[in-house]
Amino acid sequence: MKNKMKSRALPLTILTAVVSCSGGDSSKGGPSQARPAEQIERQAPTDGSNIQGQFRAMFTTLNQQVNGTIPGSANFYRQDDRIIAYVRLFAGGVEAWHPQHVYTGGRCPTTNDDTNGDGLIDIVEAEAVLGKILIPLDSDITSQKAGRRFFPLGDLSGYYHYERITNFRRFLADLQEPDQDPDDDVTKLDPNTGLNLAGRTVLIQGVVETVVFPETVASKGNFKTFQTFPIACGVFEEVTGGPGTTHAEGEIPGPVAEVGPGQDQPAPEDEDTTGGDGSTAGGSSETGSNESDDGEGPVSDGEGGRTAR
Repeated sequence: MKNKMKSRALPLTILTAVVSCSGGDSSKGGPSQARPAEQIERQAPTDGSNIQGQFRAMFTTLNQQVNGTIPGSANFYRQDDRIIAYVRLFAGGVEAWHPQHVYTGGRCPTTNDDTNGDGLIDIVEAEAVLGKILIPLDSDITSQKAGRRFFPLGDLSGYYHYERITNFRRFLADLQEPDQDPDDDVTKLDPNTGLNLAGRTVLIQGVVETVVFPETVASKGNFKTFQTFPIACGVFEEVTGGPGTTHAEGEIPGPVAEVGPGQDQPAPEDEDTTGGDGSTAGGSSETGSNESDDGEGPVSDGEGGRTAR
């Protein structure tokens, strides 16, 4: 999966470090309190009845000296037998590809986790803290494989809004299936265990390809460093009330189905979300996301159009 993306003639801009809306750059402090994965799942009922309402992870900026402050949040919301995942990220890279995953671990990495001392937290160092991928936030959250690694792209301001809805029972059943490949970077829940979202971490990756990294900054697989570079992380908490959470009865919070042209679109909620070719039902893969295994997939031009590399 070699990356053949042409380099843009863009200067590398180092943004001034400011305090993020989610409490600042986590890399400046000591390690936060972790909750081991086995403790997270220990009390979770297997039928998923504990997953009700809203769960939110406010972003803390990682590697702020490279990409500046990254405000935003990731959210899950369950209502009846549907679950919605939605992410809003501001001030990312222009048209940058953003892999995003929920992990098994219970805390975000800090500078104390910079094991090679180069001043940056790469994906290898981050995943040593985060554990394995549990939920890929890609084009289809119904199953771990169905989304085909289609992830959001930022627009010309570095913003993106991601949104997916699926059937909760199918979503949970997939996570509880046996792990067919225990050696890869994606894992299932242990047999006969339920799911907790509170205490899970979410990681956002990806900067523009013009960023020049030291040789010490690692990537994973055949992806380029700029594609896997961590930029934001958060830990999910259950939203139980308070300012900003007063929703009308039966209303799903968040900008549901209010996505601009060229951005991710929601999947149908009560239908089989994959076609025979693996595509998302009710929508094309040309929706502001990019599989980009080789960096040559379609991208958004930020104005509702498409460009190809």
